[in-house]
Amino acid sequence: MSQFNSLILLILILTTSCKDNLGKSEPIVNTENYELTNKFLSGFDNIKLISYDTHRDDYSSNYQLKIENDTIKIPEVKYIDNVDLDNKFSKKIFRVLLSENKNCTMADCYNPRHILLFYKKDKLVGFYEFCAECGGSRQSENIKIAPICTKKGDELIAIFKEMKLKNDGEESENYKYF
Repeated sequence: MSQFNSLILLILILTTSCKDNLGKSEPIVNTENYELTNKFLSGFDNIKLISYDTHRDDYSSNYQLKIENDTIKIPEVKYIDNVDLDNKFSKKIFRVLLSENKNCTMADCYNPRHILLFYKKDKLVGFYEFCAECGGSRQSENIKIAPICTKKGDELIAIFKEMKLKNDGEESENYKYF
């Protein structure tokens, strides 16, 4: 077989084998983030995700967080989702939260709609409260997670939709925030 025929055959093989992948991009797997996520999650026995029926008005004394009986109470705010995170969703959520903030945009407001509660031996040991729609977060001193931004918030909203949360983080007919 001549070199010309070999070259034509090679081109045909490459163009037909790659055709199905045009326009598709594989996510870049950051193994460092997987290791960081696993290490972070191993520090807790249980993590709960709670959604509020409305945003928490952080600027009003009527809505301040209070820790009682190993849970967090917020006067005048009802919980509409109270989920013990399974391994699958814990990893999905914390891969987002623990990823690097690059080109990050955050809103000036802070009107959280979700909170993560961290437990060890059935005792509440920390929290991470956030607003996925506009970005912004607060946490207890022992929880070390960078503030979220709108890009991470969009990723969290997609996960919350997959989890079928009643309050997935986006304003809707049922959950108006302002």
